Amino acid sequence: MRAFWARHPRLGSGIVVVLCFVTGLGSDVLLWGPERGNPWGLTVNAVVALSLLWRRSLPWAVLAVVVAGDVLAGNTQVLAYGVAMYSLAAHRSLHAVTAGTLGSLLVLGAETVHRSGRDGLGTFLFLYGITVIGSVLVGANVATRRRYVRALLDRAAQLAREKEQEGRLAAARERARIAHDLHDIVAHNLTIMVRLADGATAVADVDPQRSRKAVERAAALGREAMKDMRRLLGVLHDGSPDVPGDLEPLVETFRIAGLPVTLRRRGPDPVSPGLQRVVFRTVQEALTNALRYADHPTEVLVDLDYTGPIRIAVTDDGRGTTPAPSVGSEQGLIALRERAALYGGTVEAGPRAVGWAVRVTLPLSTEDTDE
Repeated sequence: MRAFWARHPRLGSGIVVVLCFVTGLGSDVLLWGPERGNPWGLTVNAVVALSLLWRRSLPWAVLAVVVAGDVLAGNTQVLAYGVAMYSLAAHRSLHAVTAGTLGSLLVLGAETVHRSGRDGLGTFLFLYGITVIGSVLVGANVATRRRYVRALLDRAAQLAREKEQEGRLAAARERARIAHDLHDIVAHNLTIMVRLADGATAVADVDPQRSRKAVERAAALGREAMKDMRRLLGVLHDGSPDVPGDLEPLVETFRIAGLPVTLRRRGPDPVSPGLQRVVFRTVQEALTNALRYADHPTEVLVDLDYTGPIRIAVTDDGRGTTPAPSVGSEQGLIALRERAALYGGTVEAGPRAVGWAVRVTLPLSTEDTDE
């Protein structure tokens, strides 16, 4: 119902106006007797009822019109008064509601005593007291709920901004760590190239064959250093080095921890140290997540395909299609995506029919396979 009226505000306003107009026509006759009827009450009722169209934007003005209709024309519209008090409570502060309640009741009470004497005061207090209490309580409840929903939406937006910012910071930190790692590789290669060049120069006349091999090796290292330097440009670095490790001890460590890991390889290992790091870190992160979240898996398969573009797939058959609630910051997957993106690759992580899967694809260039 709330959603329906929210989608059709004009319909709701029209119904309120019509109800207040109809009830206002006979209110004087029913409550105070036929002799109190107002000869031009139709016009007053119409003005009061139509004023309710602005009850959300101008609740003070609407309340003033309702009270004025009663004072100036003796036109008692209890329903219109209740709607005006509800609007004041729903769209203004508690101080405004208190002031509006006291002020309107004093004016209407004085008019009632003037018009009907003290005999009508009891009926007035009963009727308007119930109206004020009900209208203000409902309006205050609506206002509280509106503020609560607005606070929830603001909090959700803030959390989304914080998560996005954390993601950017995590990506920046990972880029910095990768940049430092690449810098170490480039510096290492340049040092070896200098030594090889010096050695080649020293033995050029004595052993030309040995000198030629040293120059060829220096050229190969130079190509690798240039490739890593291109990836390094534009990336700041202040992280810690990330040296690729051997997969067999890594897998054995997870087996000892209780994870039934099966390692399968096809094709020769990649030559590039950078690609080796991506493979190692991908397997490490995926197995860590499987150890944390997989529900009693019977097999965790690490499938490494080096026959074409490098394809890394780590899948488990843990029960269910949704992992356990994460206690981490998801920075591990962010790091994997950043590492793969550095080599033009992609990362896919998500549920499968039974269990979870992490898949990484890294396209190979000629430089990545060249020794």
